[in-house]
This record gives sequence, structure tokens and C-alpha cells, in this order.
Amino acid sequence: MKLGIIGNPVSHSQSPRLFARMCPGRGTYDLIEEPDFERAYSIFLRDYDAVNVTMPFKELAYYKCRPGSDAVRIIKAVNILKKEGDAVVGYNSDYLGVRQMLEERVPAGCRTLVVGCGGAARAAAVAAVDAGCKVAMTNRSYEKCYSFVRHSPLDIEVLELDKADPQRFDFVIYAIPAPVGELRGWNFAGKTVLEANYAAPCLRDKVLAEGGNYLDGILWLEAQAVTGFRIMLLPLSVDEL
Repeated sequence: MKLGIIGNPVSHSQSPRLFARMCPGRGTYDLIEEPDFERAYSIFLRDYDAVNVTMPFKELAYYKCRPGSDAVRIIKAVNILKKEGDAVVGYNSDYLGVRQMLEERVPAGCRTLVVGCGGAARAAAVAAVDAGCKVAMTNRSYEKCYSFVRHSPLDIEVLELDKADPQRFDFVIYAIPAPVGELRGWNFAGKTVLEANYAAPCLRDKVLAEGGNYLDGILWLEAQAVTGFRIMLLPLSVDEL
């Protein structure tokens, strides 16, 4: 099979290395760096069986596909586009990877704060709810966060960023690709923090210095890759996801 990843930038992506390690001999995997989503999507349609989708295209890709699950319909972002017969179907392995990590690491009812409201953050929030966590979200734009929750069936508390206090929570998922000023006043002592950005993390030193437990974004990347490559390579039903 011919696979790849579309986004801008993608030169830093670990996906080709992971594919070579996890799926030897199963096909090819290319970096497709293209600043224009429509051109990137056309390249996928012309040349590839399935592609991963990364920033800034996850939300745009959702509107080019048939959602592959109810979770995808709620998140409204996909990180996999796959040709299935005459259709292009969209999946979200970010959701699947985070849900697996939470189910393996935290008890039901764990108080979880998701920071951000982009595609990865929304996937993490839905995954946390489905894993049985008590979830709150915060974001630089309160309105974007509130709108997402209001238009979903999710029981999620929405907090202003300057009023969010990690001391209220057991688990923090940080899915903003850069530090925000409010972080200076946060203390992560005794908290477990999962940071999505593995390429340029901004919380590792602070969390460890304050006595927190830090989970590197590469763990998220690898967890979603296991399921993501399976989706891309094999015929699946929704019940298998």
C-alpha cells in the first residue's frame, strides 16, 4: 500500500520511522509537505491509499470525508483519511491512542483537565469522557471551547484559562503547541501531565521540577500509531475501533 502524511510542516514527523518499525514490508510511507490543503488532498486522491493528517489540516480534512465513528462526528477533526471503495473515510487515532493510555493508567472518575481546543485537544477530551474520567476543558479562546462543548453530547466543564487550577485535577492533558502565560502560576506537584507536543515540549522541565509525573508526547504518538496504522492497512468495521 502507498501511505503518507499531509501537513505543514511535516519534516519533523516521526511517522515514517514508526511505520518502518511497526509495519515492515507493508508498503511505503511518504512525507507530503504542502501548505495548501486542497493541493495536499488532491495529491492524496491521486497517489495514495491512505494518509495521516497533521497540523494545520485535521479540521479541514473532516469536511472531506465520511466520519468513521461517532467519536469522529463529535470531534470534527480527523488524522487519517482512507479510501474505502468509492468513499473517503476519516478516522481519529488521536482519540483512540489517548483513550487507551487513560484506560491503562488512571481509574474511572479521574479528574482530568484538557488544555486546548484544537483537533488533538478535542480528541483527548472525548477520549477522557469515554474512558470514564470527570473532564474539564480550558483554552486561550474560552468561546471556542464553550462552543465545542455546547454543540456536543459531552458532560464537560468549561473553564476560563486564567481560572483553571491544576490542583483541582489528577491528570492534565496539554494540547496547545506553545506555552501560555498562565502556566507560570500553575503548580504540577503530584499531578500526571501528558503533553501532546513531542517535537518542542514546553512543560517537561517545569513538571519534573515541581514533583509531577510527566508523560512525553512520543507516548501519545506511538499509542495512536499502533491503531492508526492498523486502520490504514486493514479492512475494519466501526465495531473494531
